[in-house]
Amino acid sequence: MSQRGDVLIKGGKVVDGTGAPAFAADVRLSGGRIVEVGPDLEAASSEVVNAEGCYVTPGFIDTHTHYDGTLFWDPSCDPILQHGVTTILIGNCSLGLAPVRKENVSDLATLFSYIEDLPKDIFESEIPWNWESFKDYADEMRSRRFGVNVAALVSHSLLRTFELGEAAWFRASTEKETSRIAAHFDAAMAAGAFGVSSSRFDRNPSGNLVPSFHADPVEIDSLFAVAAKRKGIFQVIPDMGSLDQQEKDLREYCGYSVAHGGVPVISNGIFQRPDDPHYHPRLIGVAKEERANGANFRFLASPRSIELLVNFHQAMVFIYVPSWNAVVQADMSVEEKRKRLADPDWRAQARVDWDAVKEGFPSGGAIHDFRVVKVGKGEYEPYVGKTFDVLLREREGHPSDILADWVLENDFEPEFVYPFTNTDDRIVGELLAADESIISASDAGAHIGMFDGAGDTTLVLTRHVRNRAGMTLETAVKRMSLEQAELLGLKDRGIIKVGAIADITVFDLQTLHWGVEKKVKDLPGGKGRFRRPVGGFRYTFVNGVLAQREGEPTGELAARFLDGGDRVTV
Repeated sequence: MSQRGDVLIKGGKVVDGTGAPAFAADVRLSGGRIVEVGPDLEAASSEVVNAEGCYVTPGFIDTHTHYDGTLFWDPSCDPILQHGVTTILIGNCSLGLAPVRKENVSDLATLFSYIEDLPKDIFESEIPWNWESFKDYADEMRSRRFGVNVAALVSHSLLRTFELGEAAWFRASTEKETSRIAAHFDAAMAAGAFGVSSSRFDRNPSGNLVPSFHADPVEIDSLFAVAAKRKGIFQVIPDMGSLDQQEKDLREYCGYSVAHGGVPVISNGIFQRPDDPHYHPRLIGVAKEERANGANFRFLASPRSIELLVNFHQAMVFIYVPSWNAVVQADMSVEEKRKRLADPDWRAQARVDWDAVKEGFPSGGAIHDFRVVKVGKGEYEPYVGKTFDVLLREREGHPSDILADWVLENDFEPEFVYPFTNTDDRIVGELLAADESIISASDAGAHIGMFDGAGDTTLVLTRHVRNRAGMTLETAVKRMSLEQAELLGLKDRGIIKVGAIADITVFDLQTLHWGVEKKVKDLPGGKGRFRRPVGGFRYTFVNGVLAQREGEPTGELAARFLDGGDRVTV
């Protein structure tokens, strides 16, 4: 079943992606497309695939991944295909691989690896870096085949550094520079980009805000003008340092959307926060108001209870505590780090930095909820599975000092899991179903030393459809397929109908399972990552080719880099 020959998916119930009720029908594929949908179709010369007891749905689309680098060392993007996903969007969060000047490749690798917690050496060595312009990058991607179809945004920060160089990190662009930045974006859209991504939040290891933060309103407006002309989208991370600032940024970007005829704006993200019950209602209220005013705006919504693995070699959780962050991110030996944590002056500054944080870790006593998952010495094994609150009660002193002592005692090897959002499944379900959101915030491909974002589709179907009955299957499928396709402007995807591209997944809802990720060492050089178990999907077809069967990839890389020909532009 390696070619795009005739295949008959027989005996299943079709959920077509439109939200319509499921119906019994067979689905015939040929030449990479759906050619027939109906009951009791004749097998004829088609190869028959048994879908009895299963639902047959469009392949799912994940509009928030960071597989940009992974595609070069694992073109299948394992295991997202085994969770029913057939198309991904990369280039999110003002991060991407193009455009980039040759002399800036190392800096880009450092930035991407830092923000998304990826091994920099792999990022530099496994990516060919044989491009500068986005067009040349797109040509390289078009020469390759993948396990899932790939759409890409272009990074606002890279557009700025491509034009301004180092100055992009510190100032707004001039009138001429703004014009050229817009021209670079226009050229990227012409070469196949689906839009642009921007950030007012992320920083580099030195603490400098990313270049897109320094864009002034004239520059941002010029990008929206291009997005409007080319029918692209605008993805943005607002400044999340405070809820007031986040609201201000969101209203500003919604204003650009209105001014430019409804350019779609996607924001990271909408979460239920146990430390602030007013957080998500306020943001939903902002979205309702701005949408009523004509903004084409959506939040990304995640089904996961967001838990980050915290270690002391590469973790972003300390981003708001400069003294701690400098130690965690520093390229120094463990012995040098030991001296730093034992230094009374460092400890004094760390306490000040710690207490200065008003929102985000460690405000609100977040350290109490750290769950110990690894220790560095056998004598501390009894603490595994307990929260750090136990240590805080046992020991006297400032939480920063107690944590520093714990790290030193465990030879910098302790690890924690920190649950900081989406702890109430009922509220999470409401956010997933909200008109103001889209189900797509997996972050798959990023933070691989902390979690595996693949599998959000399976979690929606198991926890929120099957177990909680908080959403119908038909609604969940629509929200993870056709809604995503329409948002991105993808032609003939996200739906089961005659003439549509044959991206299809087949599953028995009762046998799907969302498992806890485990550490594997399958990256280049034997490096480790967290990998989620496969989801229990029976079959997944990509562009009409059987790509996975019962959780096992078939080895077929039938997917490709999507471009302008795959987009609705009128």
